[in-house]
Amino acid sequence: MAAAVSLEPFRIGMTVVMVNRPRPVLQLLAFLAGGFLMGTAVGLLVLFVLRPALGSAHFTLPRVQLVVGAVVLVNAVLLATGVLGGNRDGATARRWEPLVTRARRLLEGRSLWTAGVAGLGIALPSIDYLAALALIVASGAAAAVQFSALIVFNVVAFALVEIPLLCYLVAPDRTRAALSSLYEWVRAQGRRGVSLLLAVVGCVLVAVGFAGL
Repeated sequence: MAAAVSLEPFRIGMTVVMVNRPRPVLQLLAFLAGGFLMGTAVGLLVLFVLRPALGSAHFTLPRVQLVVGAVVLVNAVLLATGVLGGNRDGATARRWEPLVTRARRLLEGRSLWTAGVAGLGIALPSIDYLAALALIVASGAAAAVQFSALIVFNVVAFALVEIPLLCYLVAPDRTRAALSSLYEWVRAQGRRGVSLLLAVVGCVLVAVGFAGL
């Protein structure tokens, strides 16, 4: 599920933007720090603050696996059919054009605060993230194990920010070119791959959930 999150076109597109801003290493670091801060804070809130509210007898791991698996499968279908992540029609695009233009000007600046805020925004809890947190909570594992699972999820989800950051230190121009090519491929073909990945994860969760009932 974290791998599917990492392949979101908007997340990759923002990484492309950061690597093309002034002082790209610092921009990527600020972007990554903002994302990790938001993702970890939300995860800690759910795991260790809201967790008692989820401790009912009905909140068992097999049931959560079934529900999360079904949600993931629905997401896969919506993504594959273009309902999620599809192109907006011309009228909608024109309506949002002024806002998009202002946002683009802001992102093309050099402020590290903008990169940090963009990272915070990119890590706002999605359905996939909340579903993963539900699985972690329902596992009943020790607090240290659940915290480790939370960190691993975020590390994988931001892999396409972390890897370009390291690669840029060695080969800046090749990193920019590779990122741009990846972004274009994900926009054109990545929806099918992500929907297939989500479908596999959803089927596995449903099967494991049924087996555990």
